[in-house]
Amino acid sequence: MVNLLNLTGHNKEETKLPRFECTKCGACCRDEFLIVTVTGSDIVRITAVLGLSPNEMLKALDFYVVSDGESIPVGLERFPSVATEGGLSFISLKKMENSECVFLKDHLCMIHPVRPVVCRSFPFVFDESDGQRTWGLSAKNEICPGLTTGPQVSEIEIAELADSILPEIQIYREFAKEWNDNQISPTALNLLKTIISDTRFYS
Repeated sequence: MVNLLNLTGHNKEETKLPRFECTKCGACCRDEFLIVTVTGSDIVRITAVLGLSPNEMLKALDFYVVSDGESIPVGLERFPSVATEGGLSFISLKKMENSECVFLKDHLCMIHPVRPVVCRSFPFVFDESDGQRTWGLSAKNEICPGLTTGPQVSEIEIAELADSILPEIQIYREFAKEWNDNQISPTALNLLKTIISDTRFYS
């Protein structure tokens, strides 16, 4: 179960779980500044469902590089970056010129059953440290009209969502550390090939 401390440190008594119901508006699929990060498990699921090769999957991804001395963008502080030829990068789904996700078509998500964990959890975010799980709202939660509508989110729903997301992120953290520690000349393509061949992402 999730310990109901939110990411700002407020306790259960001070933090009322919000009302939320997805309106399927697609705002989170179109926002120019929302980076849809992906884990190794996300990549494996998408490539399997769409039958993509590593080269084809590469075309659907962006690699956001954080230069030395540059601050990590808000919302990415807890997400692992991986070494590529461009430097340490956050892997995300590609944005088209109109800011829409590469997998958005006719206002619908083409990969909805295997959408990334950040899409499944939005507008909520989760973290786990020293055995304690915490939750909060995305830095981009203001774009979501589903917040404050619908039924109040229950503790059980928050716990189940955390259970489905945090283990995947932890596996990806472990992979990212191993990858970053052992690469001399990393490339994005070899990274994808390694992810797709790693059995940890198939559980």
